[in-house]
Amino acid sequence: MNKNVRILFIVASLVLIVAVGASTASAAASPFYGAWESTDMADGSYQLLHIGGGPGNSHRIRYYDFGATVCGVDPESGQILYGGWAKGFVAGSGNTLSGTLPFYCHTTPPALWGNVTFQFTYDPATDSITDGWGNVWTRK
Repeated sequence: MNKNVRILFIVASLVLIVAVGASTASAAASPFYGAWESTDMADGSYQLLHIGGGPGNSHRIRYYDFGATVCGVDPESGQILYGGWAKGFVAGSGNTLSGTLPFYCHTTPPALWGNVTFQFTYDPATDSITDGWGNVWTRK
Protein backbone atom coordinates (compact mmCIF):
# COMPACT_ATOMS: atom_id res chain seq x y z
CA MET A 1 0.00 0.00 0.00
CA ASN A 2 2.80 2.40 0.91
CA LYS A 3 4.46 1.74 -2.47
CA ASN A 4 1.22 2.62 -4.32
CA VAL A 5 0.91 5.89 -2.41
CA ARG A 6 4.47 6.85 -3.40
CA ILE A 7 3.82 6.02 -7.06
CA LEU A 8 0.59 8.04 -7.01
CA PHE A 9 2.43 10.98 -5.40
CA ILE A 10 5.20 10.86 -8.03
CA VAL A 11 2.69 10.72 -10.91
CA ALA A 12 0.65 13.59 -9.44
CA SER A 13 3.83 15.65 -8.98
CA LEU A 14 4.90 15.07 -12.59
CA VAL A 15 1.46 16.07 -13.88
CA LEU A 16 1.62 19.27 -11.80
CA ILE A 17 5.12 20.12 -13.03
CA VAL A 18 4.10 19.63 -16.67
CA ALA A 19 0.93 21.71 -16.20
CA VAL A 20 2.80 24.58 -14.53
CA GLY A 21 5.52 24.51 -17.18
CA ALA A 22 2.97 24.62 -20.00
CA SER A 23 1.06 27.57 -18.49
CA THR A 24 4.28 29.48 -17.84
CA ALA A 25 5.48 28.93 -21.39
CA SER A 26 2.18 30.09 -22.88
CA ALA A 27 2.06 33.28 -20.80
CA ALA A 28 4.94 35.27 -22.29
CA ALA A 29 6.25 38.15 -20.22
CA SER A 30 5.39 41.64 -21.40
CA PRO A 31 8.14 43.29 -23.49
CA PHE A 32 7.63 46.38 -21.29
CA TYR A 33 8.89 44.66 -18.11
CA GLY A 34 12.17 45.98 -16.77
CA ALA A 35 14.12 49.17 -16.12
CA TRP A 36 14.32 51.89 -18.78
CA GLU A 37 16.17 55.20 -19.06
CA SER A 38 15.97 58.27 -21.27
CA THR A 39 16.97 61.89 -21.59
CA ASP A 40 14.07 64.35 -21.44
CA MET A 41 14.02 66.14 -24.81
CA ALA A 42 12.41 69.21 -23.20
CA ASP A 43 15.12 70.00 -20.66
CA GLY A 44 17.89 67.38 -20.96
CA SER A 45 17.21 65.79 -17.57
CA TYR A 46 17.77 62.11 -16.84
CA GLN A 47 14.63 59.94 -16.56
CA LEU A 48 14.18 56.46 -15.15
CA LEU A 49 11.22 54.12 -15.60
CA HIS A 50 10.49 50.77 -13.96
CA ILE A 51 7.70 48.64 -15.42
CA GLY A 52 6.29 45.50 -13.87
CA GLY A 53 3.18 43.41 -13.94
CA GLY A 54 -0.23 44.16 -12.58
CA PRO A 55 -3.69 42.67 -12.51
CA GLY A 56 -5.22 41.82 -15.88
CA ASN A 57 -3.68 43.88 -18.68
CA SER A 58 -2.37 46.58 -16.36
CA HIS A 59 1.29 47.34 -15.73
CA ARG A 60 2.75 48.93 -12.61
CA ILE A 61 5.07 51.83 -13.40
CA ARG A 62 7.44 53.95 -11.33
CA TYR A 63 8.58 57.03 -13.24
CA TYR A 64 11.32 59.42 -12.09
CA ASP A 65 12.41 62.67 -13.74
CA PHE A 66 15.58 63.87 -12.03
CA GLY A 67 15.02 67.44 -13.22
CA ALA A 68 11.35 68.30 -13.64
CA THR A 69 10.98 71.86 -14.92
CA VAL A 70 7.33 71.87 -13.80
CA CYS A 71 8.59 71.57 -10.22
CA GLY A 72 10.59 74.79 -10.31
CA VAL A 73 13.42 76.59 -12.04
CA ASP A 74 15.77 79.08 -10.34
CA PRO A 75 14.97 82.46 -11.96
CA GLU A 76 18.58 83.66 -11.76
CA SER A 77 20.57 80.59 -12.83
CA GLY A 78 17.94 78.75 -14.86
CA GLN A 79 18.81 75.57 -12.92
CA ILE A 80 16.02 73.04 -12.42
CA LEU A 81 15.33 72.92 -8.68
CA TYR A 82 13.56 69.58 -8.15
CA GLY A 83 12.90 66.20 -9.61
CA GLY A 84 9.50 64.59 -9.87
CA TRP A 85 7.92 61.17 -9.80
CA ALA A 86 4.76 59.21 -10.50
CA LYS A 87 3.77 55.67 -9.74
CA GLY A 88 0.73 53.50 -10.23
CA PHE A 89 -0.97 51.30 -12.79
CA VAL A 90 -1.51 51.99 -16.49
CA ALA A 91 -3.50 49.92 -18.98
CA GLY A 92 -1.82 47.79 -21.62
CA SER A 93 -3.11 47.05 -25.10
CA GLY A 94 -0.80 45.45 -27.67
CA ASN A 95 2.43 47.46 -27.79
CA THR A 96 0.98 50.46 -25.95
CA LEU A 97 0.64 51.38 -22.28
CA SER A 98 -1.37 54.41 -21.24
CA GLY A 99 -2.98 55.94 -18.20
CA THR A 100 -3.19 59.00 -15.99
CA LEU A 101 -1.20 59.15 -12.75
CA PRO A 102 -0.60 61.76 -10.06
CA PHE A 103 2.77 63.50 -10.51
CA TYR A 104 4.65 64.70 -7.42
CA CYS A 105 7.52 67.14 -7.09
CA HIS A 106 10.37 65.95 -4.92
CA THR A 107 10.14 68.88 -2.54
CA THR A 108 10.00 68.67 1.25
CA PRO A 109 7.28 67.62 1.80
CA PRO A 110 6.45 66.15 -1.63
CA ALA A 111 3.96 68.33 -3.50
CA LEU A 112 1.30 67.07 -5.89
CA TRP A 113 1.82 68.92 -9.17
CA GLY A 114 -1.22 67.37 -10.87
CA ASN A 115 -2.37 64.43 -12.95
CA VAL A 116 -0.29 63.50 -15.98
CA THR A 117 -1.29 61.24 -18.86
CA PHE A 118 1.44 58.76 -19.71
CA GLN A 119 1.68 56.82 -22.96
CA PHE A 120 4.43 54.38 -23.87
CA THR A 121 4.73 52.52 -27.19
CA TYR A 122 7.07 49.55 -27.48
CA ASP A 123 9.05 49.06 -30.72
CA PRO A 124 10.09 45.39 -31.03
CA ALA A 125 12.49 46.16 -33.91
CA THR A 126 14.68 48.35 -31.66
CA ASP A 127 13.63 46.99 -28.23
CA SER A 128 12.88 50.56 -27.17
CA ILE A 129 9.93 52.57 -25.89
CA THR A 130 8.78 55.97 -27.13
CA ASP A 131 6.66 58.03 -24.77
CA GLY A 132 3.92 60.51 -25.62
CA TRP A 133 6.40 63.40 -25.59
CA GLY A 134 8.73 61.79 -28.14
CA ASN A 135 11.41 60.63 -25.68
CA VAL A 136 13.01 57.30 -26.60
CA TRP A 137 13.64 54.94 -23.70
CA THR A 138 16.29 52.19 -23.75
CA ARG A 139 16.77 49.30 -21.35
CA LYS A 140 18.95 50.04 -18.35
